[in-house]
Amino acid sequence: MREADRRREITTYYLGISPDEISSHVAASFDLWESLARYRRELAVGARWLELGGGMGDLAAAALDHGYDVLMTDVQDELLETAARRHPRLRARLQRADVFDARAVAAVGARGPFSIVAALGAVLNHARDGKQLARGFRHLVALGEPRSLLVVDLLVREMFAGHPATVWADFLHVLPGLDQLARLIRSSGLQLLEAYSLFHRYPPTPAYDRAFDERMLRVVLHKSPPGPRRRARAGKSSRA
Repeated sequence: MREADRRREITTYYLGISPDEISSHVAASFDLWESLARYRRELAVGARWLELGGGMGDLAAAALDHGYDVLMTDVQDELLETAARRHPRLRARLQRADVFDARAVAAVGARGPFSIVAALGAVLNHARDGKQLARGFRHLVALGEPRSLLVVDLLVREMFAGHPATVWADFLHVLPGLDQLARLIRSSGLQLLEAYSLFHRYPPTPAYDRAFDERMLRVVLHKSPPGPRRRARAGKSSRA
């Protein structure tokens, strides 16, 4: 296409849009459960919910309230015990697992397949380094069945002044860049359905004497079945 024709098409498009088109689809807030319900309808996603790093179990309990078949994991026994006390309905739905450990993840996978895999609250940022973070991300992908949804929160370098590789707030958080996140999404064959930022200001604590402004990126990803081209590439890779 000639450059003049391309520019004319662009001009025609923008002359034809309504004044409110750019803002008409921007929601004032993002509701996780409404988004998941919509994607489940549109993409034929099931109701088996896996949460890794579920902490005290509040989100897993909410998932039960929304009709999901829930399994929640955490690496800390104390947190699993707290979750069981706070939400007795979760007692038979808890499992100790480290998202970065292949054996632990395989044990969780044996209870699958899972329709929705969630790692909220910067679970992957607890990695020792970028390589371990990438391993944890790939474990999340592996735990989801074909057509599953992944919901992941990440503190990202570009959301902090100076783009640091790590931040300290009670403990060290490893920060991937947007470029690393994009590579992980592409290499896993995922489709990015939704992304938005979360913000929370934490007050000073004995371990960290300043307020901490936590900025996270929440992404909703779709693990779509491989098309013919992706299957062909996978076949070539396996024969190599």
